[in-house]
Amino acid sequence: MSTKAWAIQPSKKDDVPSKRRYLSSAARKEEILDAALVEFSDRTYNAVTMERLAECAGLSKAGIYAHFKSKEEIFHALLERLTKQLRDFQGWLPDEDLTLPELVDVYLDRLYATFGSPATVSVYRLLLAESARAPELVRRWREDVAHGLRERAQIIIQRNIERGIIRPGVLTEHFFPLALAPALLWLNSLMLSKGDPSISLVRLRDVHRQLLLELLEPQ
Repeated sequence: MSTKAWAIQPSKKDDVPSKRRYLSSAARKEEILDAALVEFSDRTYNAVTMERLAECAGLSKAGIYAHFKSKEEIFHALLERLTKQLRDFQGWLPDEDLTLPELVDVYLDRLYATFGSPATVSVYRLLLAESARAPELVRRWREDVAHGLRERAQIIIQRNIERGIIRPGVLTEHFFPLALAPALLWLNSLMLSKGDPSISLVRLRDVHRQLLLELLEPQ
């Protein structure tokens, strides 16, 4: 396969040949996956076609088949990309020695920047609707990504318990799932309410901050 790819833009009405945009094969695949994320998020898996994916990526049908053999391969590649992005993520808790309010603020800043991203919402909707089609990728995400983030969180929480700025309790024993829960519930509410959750993300962050401070502050 050639390491370069060309996209042919739709012809103008006067049939004057349009300029072709030069991209490497790797960059073209990323463009296809970006288009696929939008399509799989807006439609069901069965409703998405290779023709539609090619059109959204600015390619001919032959052009998209030069990079992916099938819709299923594109879907798997999309979930693989998500898994890699999360695996490369350094975690939501900082290594620095901070005060409890500083630690909570850094954690929430990173968390809500992630959950407030339209891309995150699209990927989450995709996983909820279609993850049964890729159980191996879901299992790998749990083992490679979620487990690693959970372990990192527990190490940092334990260090701050030893520093005396965090009170040990049920929250610190299971920090990763419990501290994440309010934001995750909001995301679920967003899915169920079709974009109109019962509380704004800004207001939720304030409540979430107060909850963590009350539960973690040493007595």
